[in-house]
Amino acid sequence: MKPISHMRFLLALLSTVLLLAGSVFAVPLMSGADPARAATNTDSSDAEVSITLDEVTPWVDEKGTLTVRGTITNPTDQAISDPNLALAMSTQKLNSGRKIQSWKTDQSRNRLVADIENDGPDAREKSEDAGQDSAEDADPMTEVDTAFDKEIAAGSSSEFTFSVPADELGLQKSSPVSAWGPRGLSVQLGDDTGRLASEVGFSTWYPSPKFDKTKVSMLAPVTLPAHTTDGIIDPDELDKAIGKGGSLTAIRNVLDNPGVGIAVDPRVIASFEAAIADPASEDEGSDPEETDEPTPQDTETATAGPDAQDTDPGANSDDQGSADGLTADELKAQEEQRKRLDTWYQDFLDEAQSHTVIALPFGDPDQTTLRKGDLKSLGTFARKQRMIVKDVLPKAKTDIAWPIAGSAQRSDLAAFAKAGDKAVILDNTQQPSLGGVHDNAHSKTRLTSDAQSSIDTLISDSALAKQSAQVADSDHPASGISELVATTAAIQAEAPYRTRHLLLPMPRTAASANWEQTVGAVADAPWVDPSGIDELLDTDVVPRGVLQTGTDAKTIGSKTVKSLAETRTTQRKFNSVFSDPAGANVRLDRELLSCTSVAWTLGGNATRCADEAQASSEKVRNSIHLEKGSSVLLVTGEETTIPVTIVNDSSAEAKMSIRMKPNTPQLRAEPTETVVVPAEETMRVDVPVKGLANADVPTTIEMVATDDVVLPKDETLLVRVRADWENIGTAVVGLALAAVFVIGLIKTISRGRRKIPEQQLADAMARAKNDESETR
Repeated sequence: MKPISHMRFLLALLSTVLLLAGSVFAVPLMSGADPARAATNTDSSDAEVSITLDEVTPWVDEKGTLTVRGTITNPTDQAISDPNLALAMSTQKLNSGRKIQSWKTDQSRNRLVADIENDGPDAREKSEDAGQDSAEDADPMTEVDTAFDKEIAAGSSSEFTFSVPADELGLQKSSPVSAWGPRGLSVQLGDDTGRLASEVGFSTWYPSPKFDKTKVSMLAPVTLPAHTTDGIIDPDELDKAIGKGGSLTAIRNVLDNPGVGIAVDPRVIASFEAAIADPASEDEGSDPEETDEPTPQDTETATAGPDAQDTDPGANSDDQGSADGLTADELKAQEEQRKRLDTWYQDFLDEAQSHTVIALPFGDPDQTTLRKGDLKSLGTFARKQRMIVKDVLPKAKTDIAWPIAGSAQRSDLAAFAKAGDKAVILDNTQQPSLGGVHDNAHSKTRLTSDAQSSIDTLISDSALAKQSAQVADSDHPASGISELVATTAAIQAEAPYRTRHLLLPMPRTAASANWEQTVGAVADAPWVDPSGIDELLDTDVVPRGVLQTGTDAKTIGSKTVKSLAETRTTQRKFNSVFSDPAGANVRLDRELLSCTSVAWTLGGNATRCADEAQASSEKVRNSIHLEKGSSVLLVTGEETTIPVTIVNDSSAEAKMSIRMKPNTPQLRAEPTETVVVPAEETMRVDVPVKGLANADVPTTIEMVATDDVVLPKDETLLVRVRADWENIGTAVVGLALAAVFVIGLIKTISRGRRKIPEQQLADAMARAKNDESETR
């Protein structure tokens, strides 16, 4: 090995030092960011500083104050030192939907409205100390208040509030009509390394301009989408829905706004009617006949007789169970819940009388899917169920169809008209405006190519509907609500001196607390005139473009439709076993309709619901079965019965007969009389049979409904048919006794004969010979 020269060693050492120095000096030049924070953000993509807005004043007049309140979240492991928090406003009006969307992605054209450096607590204190404001007659000041001081700690959240009086916004007042309009707001957080986070909202400047207002009809669906085995919502779920933060509580609060229409799902009405029904009414018509004998309810005395000593002294206490297995406390809680539901329900019906009510088909189903193929009759049933709403709200409209946006074709509209519907709710992507601006929502569309027939259409604004749906799903809806209100202002700005009537539907899901804020914010906007659906229907029809095919309309998948249809066919056949098959079919159809709801279709959950419905149907079909029996021995020629036990674990009374089918002719069986098996009980039935010849006969036992439908859960039984063993046994015993008698007699006779000695026998033989000789 050659020795390394001093010159080469020095060159290598110098190169190493330069490389290390280059890597050290290169780090501060990368984006001007803090190296530690940059490393943190690289290691964890979700560890980013963020801002959420919890309050944004949707509109401000010349006497108002703009308030923006929110929260800064720092999930990183690095504190934010000397943070700079500022509020910026767009320099131009955003008087169109296109401009609003464009500004959300590019906020370069804005101006500073307030920041913590100039309007924070320290700056205000210095201003007061300088005597710039009089304590007695001080004008409102721009204020920025935060929960942090000089640092936002790692892993912490801090609240902030901007309060800017109208006079400090720098907006024009002298020409209200030209000055008014939506403005974009941007809350920005930074430090000495640059901007760390931002969030946008909107507020509309409204210096009391004079123009015609835009009428807006808001429509709120009253639904509780979920799969239930009988289509009826459980009282416990209803109780949650009317509680604090519940979806039905939100609906009730929405009705405090005038002009809001509601689209009521008959499923909600039917569920409340079932939940508040007086339990005593279930026993009507089955009261015992009047007698002079006291009933157990007529006396509270202790039990008399030999079992008196076993009577529980606390039988009348709160721990005593009822006939249904409920304690007194549970019965009391159940009754309190029933009264609670009844109070809410009656209050809802009273309030609904003053609003436009549209009755939806049962379950608010995907109507365009149901009208096709194997589920067509299910759709017919759903429409007929709208009368449930009509019965409790007589003014409810049962002739308005509401398909999923973009799903209705011309053939669907014709089918709706044929079924008796007079109007259909569509959206403006299917029937666009001809004037390029947001036009009146009341229009018509032809049903045939020759335009000989048509149907009224109510056109919802797709942009407003989409934004309201986003607000409903948001955990921090303030920013979305401010954008929704700004969009209505942009629509108003299109034609300020032209009265128009728009339709804004809320999402086709269960209501949330955000609904109340959304409806309230739109209704309170001074350029909006909340109006009812009735008033919209009374407006003149405005021409619109021809019906267009929806490009991204969602419907139930074909496999799901097939599964639901098969479940319905199979279960309806089985339902003939029940004493009330019509009632069983209603429960089935209501259950299946809960799987076809618009909410489940839009959410992509219809397939899962169809699987649950199929499993539920299979459980019902398995709930009526026969107990497995052991083999039976029969005698030929004898007519007798074989006991069979029917188990009915279902919640409905069943009506059937038992049919035994021997596999060979050595056994003959007769069908039983029709029997009624109460719900959740068992019953023994005797099947008439007769053994004809010796054999081991495999037999199938079937349950047969009144219309000769055989239930799927049959059983097998081995019947051993034998001859008349009792008579044969008697004969055998008799013969045996006779044989014993004969054998005994023979033996007795044998024992009675004496044996002759040989000598005597020889003598006798000799005498006989002699006698014979003499005779000769």
